[in-house]
Amino acid sequence: MATLWRARGLIAVGLVLAALALVRPAASAGPGRIDAGHGLSLVVPAGARLTHRHYTACADPVERFSVLDGRAILTIQERLGPEAGPQRQGPFRVEGPARPMECCAIEGRSGWVLHFRDHGRGFYAYLYPAGGPPRTLLHMLDSLRVAASASA
Repeated sequence: MATLWRARGLIAVGLVLAALALVRPAASAGPGRIDAGHGLSLVVPAGARLTHRHYTACADPVERFSVLDGRAILTIQERLGPEAGPQRQGPFRVEGPARPMECCAIEGRSGWVLHFRDHGRGFYAYLYPAGGPPRTLLHMLDSLRVAASASA
């Protein structure tokens, strides 16, 4: 009888281990879409992490989130009221070398700021490269999906 219970216990443990092997954390499963809150989502590469920590004291635009990929940072800020600006079209691009930025930027970091509108909402994307081209930051920004409302 004890042998039968032991066999059943081993089978149960085996089934649990098999189920756990099928479930992997998002970071090790490769790139995946993450809900960033405020009606925003984007694809974050493996090893990068999304944070809601505020890196500046800006209140409008408000920092919605940042993605940290090593030393590279993508920060998305949103205007709280209506604002004119260029409508988002096609893939994002930057020109020239990274430069120091002033308004609502992380102090001491060089990069690029892109202003755009999407679904009637106004955004600023701050791209802070880690010394190389901003390719990964631009891919993340291109994957950004915006709902019509921040509460969506």
